Amino acid sequence: MKITILGAGAFGKAIDKILTDNHHETSFYDPLVFPEQSLEAAAHNSVAVVIAIPSHILPDFLLDYPARLKKLPTILTSKGLFDLDLFQDFPQFSVLSGPAFAEEILANKATTMTASSAFAMGIFQNQQISIELCHDALGILLCGALKNIYAIGAGYYSESEDNFANFLQNAHLETKQYLADHGAQADTAELSCGLGDLILTCTSQRSRNFLCGRLLREGRSLTEIQQELPTIEGLNALTRADYEPYPLLRSIRDLVQA
Repeated sequence: MKITILGAGAFGKAIDKILTDNHHETSFYDPLVFPEQSLEAAAHNSVAVVIAIPSHILPDFLLDYPARLKKLPTILTSKGLFDLDLFQDFPQFSVLSGPAFAEEILANKATTMTASSAFAMGIFQNQQISIELCHDALGILLCGALKNIYAIGAGYYSESEDNFANFLQNAHLETKQYLADHGAQADTAELSCGLGDLILTCTSQRSRNFLCGRLLREGRSLTEIQQELPTIEGLNALTRADYEPYPLLRSIRDLVQA
């Protein structure tokens, strides 16, 4: 089947690799990478759409999104959103998330991801990519946003072994509480989209969020860090998070604003 991928960045290309490995035909829509390709042309004859564009530009992008495409099975792989409001009129919407860096997928490293629909599970699962099925789309979404915030704190505390272990435990527990408080299932945080992605993002030097926290620890200003690391998803997510009832989120907010 033909599947259109919205976004031809690193993760969009990783998505393309998985789908083509599974013998699907793919097309990209990304005006920055393929300026000659319109959305209508990219989606011609497509039977599904995968969204892999940065979450902070999704609200504006979807303002003029064609009604015809909204009816297609649509799988969100972008991380950073805190609700499903943008997709209320997408009748076949689902979420795919998990501990996977684009370069690792492209290098054929195996991983387990979480999908909220059997359709997403069916088109992505193969020998490299294992898929857990979990119908809690909101919980999967929230885990993907929260782990980037916690990774900033992890980078800050990573040099202290005792504090770091305590930090990771509290981040996991706070994620479960956040999900329960916001209408999702707390146990979703135990899956690969939750605990697995949290551990990967909070312990890897390849995570820009982790590096942001480490540079803050070294005394670098946030302005300097953003010039060096232009896309720090956790900073965008922090502006949307409901942090007041959650001590760890609040401490990271204070850390960034210091």
